[in-house]
Amino acid sequence: MPFQDRPEEPELPPSPCQHMQFLDCNSEVGRVIFECYHCLQGIISEYTGDPLMGEYKGRPSVIFTKVKCPNCEQTAIRLQAREVLSITAIPSPWQQ
Repeated sequence: MPFQDRPEEPELPPSPCQHMQFLDCNSEVGRVIFECYHCLQGIISEYTGDPLMGEYKGRPSVIFTKVKCPNCEQTAIRLQAREVLSITAIPSPWQQ
């Protein structure tokens, strides 16, 4: 069926997304700039190390490191890193 002849489908509502930008990925200490998933506070964080491996339902699984938002105290993001070295609140680069 050609595209023009298809019945219109209702547009889905927007779903929340999380902005993030990774810096220094090839360095021993990496940095990531992101927004808190809950309050959209801008955050820059330094991290290091390969992620820890665990087990989930008998299969290997990455253990995520939770980063707490300094503004709302909730989990802002979960990183695949062994250790988070710093968490600093900054103005969000995506909120203009």
